[in-house]
Amino acid sequence: MTVQDMPRGTVRVRPPQEIGAAMEAANAEPACTGRFGRGVLGALRWALGGQVAAPVTAAAPLDAAGPTVPHLLDELGAARACAGPGGRRVDPEYARGVSEALAWVCGERDRPPGDGPAR
Repeated sequence: MTVQDMPRGTVRVRPPQEIGAAMEAANAEPACTGRFGRGVLGALRWALGGQVAAPVTAAAPLDAAGPTVPHLLDELGAARACAGPGGRRVDPEYARGVSEALAWVCGERDRPPGDGPAR
């Protein structure tokens, strides 16, 4: 089961300190380079509220505290579909980085992206 199949009220987002630590590690991790790495870092930065526009859809959450669970799940779905607004295509490696990072942020993966295989 993916987090997108779960009722939205049951998804538990990782705490900001954990997301920040993963972002620091991704910056230093050799596996998080290129387009994949840019997707990972963009997703983690957005999840922390460090950038306004979502990494794939460019949607901007109205909440000043950053994206909510519905925003995170919508962006995860868009990354998995590799489609942005208006059907615009997003680089598949970038989208995969976004997808893996947001799946980890939402608790679907045990390890942060670049830190070995998912569960």
